[in-house]
Amino acid sequence: MMRLIWSQLPLKSTVDAAVHALKRSSNSLVVVGDKAYVYGGEQTPRVPVDNKLWVIGLEDGSVSPAPTSTLRPSARVGACLTYKPETASLYLWGGRESKDMTPCNSDLWTYGLVSGEWQKSAIAAGVSDEDNVEGRSYHAMCIAAHNLYLHAGCPAQGRLATLHSVSLSSSSLSAPPTWSPLFAGPGPGRGGTVLCPITVPGSPEPLLVRYGGFAGHELGGTLDYFSPARRTWGSIALPGSEGSDPGHPLARSVHALVPVSPPVDAPAPGHGHVVAIMLFGERGPAPVHLGHMGAGQFHRDAWALMCTPSAVSAANEHGFLFAELKQEGEGEDGGVPEARGWFAADWAQGIHGGRVVVQGGLNDENNRLGDVWLGKIEV
Repeated sequence: MMRLIWSQLPLKSTVDAAVHALKRSSNSLVVVGDKAYVYGGEQTPRVPVDNKLWVIGLEDGSVSPAPTSTLRPSARVGACLTYKPETASLYLWGGRESKDMTPCNSDLWTYGLVSGEWQKSAIAAGVSDEDNVEGRSYHAMCIAAHNLYLHAGCPAQGRLATLHSVSLSSSSLSAPPTWSPLFAGPGPGRGGTVLCPITVPGSPEPLLVRYGGFAGHELGGTLDYFSPARRTWGSIALPGSEGSDPGHPLARSVHALVPVSPPVDAPAPGHGHVVAIMLFGERGPAPVHLGHMGAGQFHRDAWALMCTPSAVSAANEHGFLFAELKQEGEGEDGGVPEARGWFAADWAQGIHGGRVVVQGGLNDENNRLGDVWLGKIEV
């Protein structure tokens, strides 16, 4: 059985209250080199905590605010942050600013890691309604092949299954970008899902993989993926029983699916490659009378998403399967992350050969977490 070996990163700062400020849920995190960038989230339900971009040193545990000018995005929860190496820039979109479901405006924010400044770009209006993107929170967003992809989420009312893209091929967004509508993902509309860009061994094109989400209940049992090259969706009814190994993860939302890049060679099951890691998430919603104001019940498990030649079939052309990871703490007294949802995670390729990074979230006791964990795959 493959293992995921965890170590908790001790945090420190010369800035008063910086470490405490990392206690948040509904936050976003992106890893660049040996640093993790954290934006947004809440410490009190539905109340944005701040509009600072926090920087965590993954080698030394240092915590500090990133340098910014006076122009910066509003404080928000349920936004998405992603990174494009070619421009050395972070991209922020969406979220909401208050206790109601009213989303932020549709501006795309860019943070230059070299300049240390935020830039705001308005999205140009489309020629038809389907070209325009509804403001939303708890959506999924990623970058693949010089395009930014935006999927699903919660607008002012209801839940979405739409998929749009915008080109980031230019090093400058001086001209207003325009969203392009793509085929919507398989229903139902959902919030709290994931869209993970993965590299399939032997294929030059990325795939955007989705699992789970919330549509009035937790979703699972089916792995969906979008091919940017084909501009089509595919779906796989996962084999085996939920929650068993061999099998597949239980239904969940507000979880993480983190790309493993480059993929890790794994001798079992079936001698394949680990292309992503799925972590934690909500397994049951909060009581109806609390809604977003309370905690649900959360998973504590971790799964490797694999591309395995022996699993290839007409219904599963990439040989996708899940294998549960045995979680252990590093050293004799090492611990593992507690069950959580509404947290942030990313892959840190530059840290000791590759680590998954987990920060913050909400636990079963309705407490916001501020811890940082690094996880290493052992096959």
